[in-house]
Amino acid sequence: MQQPSPGTPGPPGSPAARTPSTRRAAPRAMPAGEGAAHHARLDARAGDVECMVGLSSGRFTVANAPLWLGLAAVLTILAGVLLAVLGSDSELLKMMNRCWTNWAVLFFTFWCLGILYAKWVKTSIQMRALRAVDIVPRRGDFVLSPGTAGDVLQRIRAAAERPKDFMLFRRIDLALSNLGNIGEVRDVGAVFESQADSDASAIDSSYTVIRALIWTIPILGFIGTVVGLSQAIGSFTDVLNQTGSDAASIKSKLAPVVGGLATAFETTLVALLAAVTIQLLSTWVFKREEALLDGVSDYTTEHVLSRLKLTDWQ
Repeated sequence: MQQPSPGTPGPPGSPAARTPSTRRAAPRAMPAGEGAAHHARLDARAGDVECMVGLSSGRFTVANAPLWLGLAAVLTILAGVLLAVLGSDSELLKMMNRCWTNWAVLFFTFWCLGILYAKWVKTSIQMRALRAVDIVPRRGDFVLSPGTAGDVLQRIRAAAERPKDFMLFRRIDLALSNLGNIGEVRDVGAVFESQADSDASAIDSSYTVIRALIWTIPILGFIGTVVGLSQAIGSFTDVLNQTGSDAASIKSKLAPVVGGLATAFETTLVALLAAVTIQLLSTWVFKREEALLDGVSDYTTEHVLSRLKLTDWQ
């Protein structure tokens, strides 16, 4: 009996007729980290203004203060040029020129706003890591151990260009890289707590310049007040020494007194408005950074510590 050639269907009901000549290949298992590779890889330097201009970025959300100091100086000069172009009769220019402290306040305000903007951008970049998918497999039967830690580390490296630039990935990498040398789960928790304290301390210390300037700006306003009052008192002395009773003469002598009082009040007003604005913005940015710290701690607790098992390796 002649056998059907390969690819030729046999008689109806025969095994050859029921079996297609071309079989579909069985789906292969996805290597660890491949699922993350299908998504755009995270890069902490993408969108970071400091890295875009070729400078080194601070740790996680720490801003490069010297960069923003220079930018603040440039913006202050540009503001002076713009006000001069508007004309010497501009009331805003007159107010700024009443005392040098107004320009100092403007300069420090630009510096603070630059640092806060950089921290806001950096915090947003760090939060992207919290939305990274499948860093730790979500299968119910998955157990994180020294044997499977390498798969998680591979997924992290597949998800980010420079994983250690991200607070979350660096914290997980530090704990899992030494997992074989750790005796108990609570020791891993201690590693996470130590890193959390270090990150919180770094964020808190990054506000040193902001806090110093929030105190410095009102003091500059008070210095302007003293300068304005001294001018007013000095001019008022000339009024008291006025011998004539001519109203026009007295009025001309009172003009510097009024100008001195205006300097005293306006410098304080400008400084207080700047300080309040910076204080509110810094509080908002700091709250976002605290939310980042809490999010990283919650992620490591939910996806790492809760899946960890070291019993077989003790």
